[in-house]
Amino acid sequence: MLQIRQNSDEVIREADNLFRDLFPLCRSITGNGVRQSLSILRKITDFNISEVPSRTQCYDWVIPDEWNIIDAYIEDSSGKKIVDFEKNSLHVVNYSIPIDTTISFNDLAEHINALPSLPDAIPYRTTYYKRAWGFCMTHNEYKNLDKNQHYHVVIDSSLKLGSLTYGEYLIRGESEKEILFLTYCCHPSMGNDNLSGLVLWILLLKLLKNQKLHYSYRFIVAPETIGHIAYLSQNEKAMKNAIGGFILSCVAGPDKISYHQTFKGNSIIDKAVLGVLDESKSDYTNYMFDINSGDEKHYSAPFFRIPIGTICKSKFFEYDFYHTSKDDLDFISSERLFETMLTYCRIIEKIEDFNASDFVSVDVVQTRNNDEHYYISLSPHCEPRLGARGLYPNLGGMIKQKLFKNHHYHDQKYKIDNTTYIDGITIDAMRWILFYSDGKTSLERISKITSLSFELIQNATKKLVSANLIRKE
Repeated sequence: MLQIRQNSDEVIREADNLFRDLFPLCRSITGNGVRQSLSILRKITDFNISEVPSRTQCYDWVIPDEWNIIDAYIEDSSGKKIVDFEKNSLHVVNYSIPIDTTISFNDLAEHINALPSLPDAIPYRTTYYKRAWGFCMTHNEYKNLDKNQHYHVVIDSSLKLGSLTYGEYLIRGESEKEILFLTYCCHPSMGNDNLSGLVLWILLLKLLKNQKLHYSYRFIVAPETIGHIAYLSQNEKAMKNAIGGFILSCVAGPDKISYHQTFKGNSIIDKAVLGVLDESKSDYTNYMFDINSGDEKHYSAPFFRIPIGTICKSKFFEYDFYHTSKDDLDFISSERLFETMLTYCRIIEKIEDFNASDFVSVDVVQTRNNDEHYYISLSPHCEPRLGARGLYPNLGGMIKQKLFKNHHYHDQKYKIDNTTYIDGITIDAMRWILFYSDGKTSLERISKITSLSFELIQNATKKLVSANLIRKE
């Protein structure tokens, strides 16, 4: 066993301190909140930090201008603050442009986000790639607003040339073959998603630095989506040594352990995880790969095809407090994070016992059927930016949020602009097609893999062809 058991009190104490220090910071995909967070993590153990300049092209994506925020609030006519960023950073739609104006209730309502299904929670929303502004508040607070008043709204933020920040560290083992440990650092003031992943990431890095290891272990911390896409574009050659990995996300909630499989389902990562969970007789939930999950889809995209798995306690999408202010320090615990850490340690031990040949998974040979339809992705390194093509909502945070309008994700319609909406099942279909557009997997097989109707797959394919994202093979 990796040397951890006798240090449980120390690990739990370090996690408690990190939770307390990191939780208040307003993190985003760029900016000082990320830098401050990584600086705090480096006090536990050192790692390298890199900056990617704004407007750098990263495959199909571009690093946005850097966003920083000082303050934000809504005042009523008496000068009373009814929404205050200083009390909770979720009150502001992340990446809001600066604003200082007085407006009517009806105009303000267009910029307010609330959750009627969880009326005392503040939702988490973003507007990374559309210049806009907005506030988030509890539904109870929203109901109490006086519709006859005018409100003073202030967002003291900036959007200007800067950079995106990420961190990494390579622990070199006897072999050049690498296991990736990934996490994301862009979520403000939410405990399980993903402050818990940040804390587990640094504690595992500290632990593994002191071990004698056969395989090499690469630790990467970056903002979700754009950060990891930037990392891949800057480190494409290094990924040739990666034979599998994990995303550390949602690891300290109150629910039982769950495992989110790699896209292969039978990779050595899957075998190691499921072997450990079965041997320990854990009561766990086993989830199939989901194209809507995190950065797995980029590391596992057609160009890289690195199998990435995720172990959770209270899995993303599955708990009611996901992407809300109720995902706070009371929702998570250092003891539960330590439980997840022990599970990862057992998995690392099992991986260390594998031979290099064990990592070569046998893919099912697919016989090409000339009667079927095959496509090639024109953005094979990662999922392309669908929002830039009017195929994904610009307001982020509500995708697969269980409490968003009390609808199932597939049935929910998401706003693209004032006149255009797209439903969740179409988003799913497009993402699955892009992921499997490798010239080997037919549309017919994609329909079978995903249980989405062939008609839906065909219609989504037409959208992607029109957007010049795939071509017929």
